[in-house]
Amino acid sequence: MGRRPMRQMSLLSLRRIKDLLFKISVIAAIILIFAVAWQVFRPGVRVRVSPETVAAFRVPHRAIGMLKNYSVEYGIPFAELFAVFHAENDFFPEKSAVYDLSVIEQLYVVDFHRIARRYNARSLAPYVTMFQNLFDEIEAFPIPTGWYEHDSSIMFGNSWGVEHNFQGNRMHMGAAIIDRENIRGRVPVVSMTGGVIEEAGWCNQLGYSVGIVTRNGTFFLYAHLDTLAPGLMPGQTIAAGQLLGQMGNTGGGRGGRSFPVHLHLAIRPNVSFTRGQFWINPYPILRYLEEEL
Repeated sequence: MGRRPMRQMSLLSLRRIKDLLFKISVIAAIILIFAVAWQVFRPGVRVRVSPETVAAFRVPHRAIGMLKNYSVEYGIPFAELFAVFHAENDFFPEKSAVYDLSVIEQLYVVDFHRIARRYNARSLAPYVTMFQNLFDEIEAFPIPTGWYEHDSSIMFGNSWGVEHNFQGNRMHMGAAIIDRENIRGRVPVVSMTGGVIEEAGWCNQLGYSVGIVTRNGTFFLYAHLDTLAPGLMPGQTIAAGQLLGQMGNTGGGRGGRSFPVHLHLAIRPNVSFTRGQFWINPYPILRYLEEEL
């Protein structure tokens, strides 16, 4: 007679515990959903910038290395720090970004988390992703390090957006790395990233060229090569630093070889903040890599 009530009481207690645990789990799930929703939809400053301004990428190149060092020192993800730095400066809309680099730590790093909270996380996220993909994937300068360090004939400048009338009026959407000795086939060209070859071969305008897609969908184009490295073909996996060919002056339509020997480098990130093709200025990246050699 005593065992049955005890068993009933035990079953009742188990049910109550299960009900309580269920209620706790439901409340925890609701709190989690609200926390995520707050991060995504919370009020804050929305990042409003034209794709053209983002593409021009006028950030002072020395700021890249400085912010990378600060990100390690302060434990801040570099891409988030870099995106907030851009947002705070309206993505540097002026033609030539002149900036006092000595104030970067004090203005943007020391109080980073308070500054970042002012921005709408959802509107900032596409730029964080773009910067993360770019700087996580790039591992090499497009000319082998040992070669570039000891060859003063190789040079490049910021030619992004410059009009040129070769084969019609167009804007330059890349960077030109020039061999001042102007000798075809002299300077080797290597891949800046790992990835898969999407295209390799001849194109009337680009001459011998190689297009590589990284794991995150960024497209790197190396054009006007004199020759391609043996065996390159679409679908092939490429490692950062692997030889793609030699610098040349092929392409440019009928006849070809009408301009100096140079490498045309173009970068097309996989972005969500604009539709269609989006190319970004390689110059600050090249200058950053040049100083990191």
